[in-house]
Amino acid sequence: MAVAGRLSCANAFLHGDHPDKVIDVTAPTPSVAPPPAFRAASGNHYHTAKLAAGNRLPISADHLAGLSAECAIKAILLDYLGSQLNQKSRPYSPELMVTPQPAAPGQKAKKQDQKEYLHEHLPELWGQLSTIANRRKGREAGPGFMQLLQQNPFHDWHVAGRYCDGTTITEADLARHLQAAYDLIAAHEQARILGTGTLA
Repeated sequence: MAVAGRLSCANAFLHGDHPDKVIDVTAPTPSVAPPPAFRAASGNHYHTAKLAAGNRLPISADHLAGLSAECAIKAILLDYLGSQLNQKSRPYSPELMVTPQPAAPGQKAKKQDQKEYLHEHLPELWGQLSTIANRRKGREAGPGFMQLLQQNPFHDWHVAGRYCDGTTITEADLARHLQAAYDLIAAHEQARILGTGTLA
C-alpha cells in the first residue's frame, strides 16, 4: 500500500523483509552546476580537436575547434574586457546592453534582443569581441591582439555543424579554425602570464 512520500514493499518480498516494511522515497535534489571554466575548457576542446584531426575525424575536429575558440573568447571577455556572468552563469557584456527607451503612448516598450549582449556562439561572438576590443584599443587591447581580430576566421562556422555530414569541411577550413583557436588561447595565456591586464 502506497503512502504519501513512501513506497510499500508488500508486493516485493525479499528474504528477511516483512510485508509491512515501508521505504522512504525522496525526490532527487537538483544539482547545481559549477561556474563555467572557459579557460580550461578552451584548452581541453583544442587538444581534443587536434586528436580528432589527427584521426581523420573532420566533423568532430572542426566542431571542437569552434567550441575551443568560443570558450577562449568568453574567457578573454570575462577576464580582460569587462564581461560578467548573469544569474544563470551565462556570460554577457554590460557594454552591449542598450538602455530601454520609454514607449510612446499606446505602444509597447521595445526590448533589446538578448543575442545582442549575451555571449553565445560564433560567428556572432567574434563580432561582439571585436566591438568591445575596439572600444578598449590601446588600454586592455594592444596592437597585436587587435591585429588578430581583423578578420573573422569563423565566418563560415556554425555550432550546428556537429550535425553535418562532413562534406563541406575542407582541410583549409579546419586548419584555419584550429589556428584561430590556438591564437585566442595563446592571447589569453600571454595576458595571464604577463599579469598586466592587457591583451598584447
